[in-house]
Amino acid sequence: MNQESYQFTSEQLKNLGFGEDIAKDLHTKMDQNLTEFTLNHTRQFGKDVLESVLHFSKGDDTAKDLTFFNRFDSTLKKEGMEDLTQSFFVGQKFNYTLQERYNMMDGRAVFREQPKMEPREENGVTQMKPTGETYFAWRGLNFKEADKYGNFNPKVIFWDHEKELQKYPIKDIQEKYERSRIMRPLEKGNLVEITLVRDGQETQAQVVANPRMMRLDFYDDKGQSLIVRKAEKQAMSQTEKAEMTPQEVQKAAIARAAEQAQANTPVQNQAAGAKKNEAEQKPEQGQRRRQGVHV
Repeated sequence: MNQESYQFTSEQLKNLGFGEDIAKDLHTKMDQNLTEFTLNHTRQFGKDVLESVLHFSKGDDTAKDLTFFNRFDSTLKKEGMEDLTQSFFVGQKFNYTLQERYNMMDGRAVFREQPKMEPREENGVTQMKPTGETYFAWRGLNFKEADKYGNFNPKVIFWDHEKELQKYPIKDIQEKYERSRIMRPLEKGNLVEITLVRDGQETQAQVVANPRMMRLDFYDDKGQSLIVRKAEKQAMSQTEKAEMTPQEVQKAAIARAAEQAQANTPVQNQAAGAKKNEAEQKPEQGQRRRQGVHV
């Protein structure tokens, strides 16, 4: 058995979310020098169970004795629902974790970098091949379309979730750190714990991305759907923008004070001039009144 190949494949399984225990079974199979073999894996997500069959095979170069993890067939078991099965292929990069694949099978989508693909013909067969370029988008399963093997086709969606996230009354959402904390698991298709602020009251809730409907879905602590209205957007002063450094805040405050002082100067001069004219006119008016009496 190629020890380096075993170390690489076992680490790959761990990074994709299949855990460390499966490495023992992998070692046993690879030690048998099999051309092809499978491993079984089960993981529970709340009340849901995801059972997977992992497929491995030897490379064409027998001298190198390399074993590759090619794909896994997952079956989602949910209470009161018929089982759902989907095959996922594994490449050298841009792979999704088991958690993300579960989220896709459960109807959610995942946001991440993806390779651009285009059709290419090789040996009379047209296949989708990567172009070398990438892009960021949401990716889920299109449950209305399946291929000849029964696998649902992928669904790619472009949606600015960060902009949408800032429209809701989520506590501290304008702060860059808090927004990042929420966005990371949200982009994996997970339910995220948040705090809503409505009418001055804080409420614990969960939020999940719904790119298909171009919206966010909210739930209470019992899993019941919540109706959350978008907060009225209030204009922030320059000093309240989270992206500004302390030095930039200081400079902005000084510049703003200088502009206000400059704007007030003509008004003050005009007021002073008015008072002066008024003072000059008073003696003249008094003299006229005296003259009038004299006449």
